[in-house]
Amino acid sequence: MSDIAIRPGRSEELSDIAALNDHAFGGPEEGRITRALWNNGDTLLSLVAVKDNKLVGHIEMFRIRVDGADCAAGLGPMSIHPDYQKTGIGSALVRRALAAMHAAQRLPVFVLGHPDYYPRFGFSADAAEAFSAPWSGPAFMAWGADEASVSEGQLTYPRAFAGDPPPNAA
Repeated sequence: MSDIAIRPGRSEELSDIAALNDHAFGGPEEGRITRALWNNGDTLLSLVAVKDNKLVGHIEMFRIRVDGADCAAGLGPMSIHPDYQKTGIGSALVRRALAAMHAAQRLPVFVLGHPDYYPRFGFSADAAEAFSAPWSGPAFMAWGADEASVSEGQLTYPRAFAGDPPPNAA
């Protein structure tokens, strides 16, 4: 991990970021979501992991409204190039992104992701149950709900997520 740099993604890298997401997930949906979030102004934070001038990881944080208030965040997509999975890059990206959302008081943070992966960072399906969203269940989790100014409510996701929910947005 010491030879991996994590930095903000740049708009001129959007095609490469989308391609990385598509490659990591094996289809075009996450790349489409990432492009739409950026193009619609819903991206709060985009971080990339770079090794030898090559993008090997990406995480996207986007705005979520709770009962109309622009106060929460969503995590996803988060992707790691298949050659670099299970090297700690994903964990580093998640920790850095959560620290940024905490500092910006963008809480809670929601994710639709693998229920065996995200709890290690403090995400909980139980914490998400008080919020009404287009999806629910063990893959829908929240982080930082105990520190948030809102503890329940209706979530409004960006237009990038219109239609069917992504199969695994993170």
